[in-house]
Amino acid sequence: MAVPSYRELAQRTLGQAASELNAMPQGQVASAEIQARAAKATAIATVATAQALLEIGDTLREHLKRGDG
Repeated sequence: MAVPSYRELAQRTLGQAASELNAMPQGQVASAEIQARAAKATAIATVATAQALLEIGDTLREHLKRGDG
């Protein structure tokens, strides 16, 4: 099995963040619960951002090694 790229990991992780937000309860819910769930989704999205930046860095490094940049 091939190791997923940072891009694939970022896509999966963003999917997790979206799922967290979609699972947000509706109606009468304690504000602390909403805040906690939003913080979790934000943390997951931050990890996805880091993964995407790592993908960009790897891509730039490869292009520089080959002399494309």
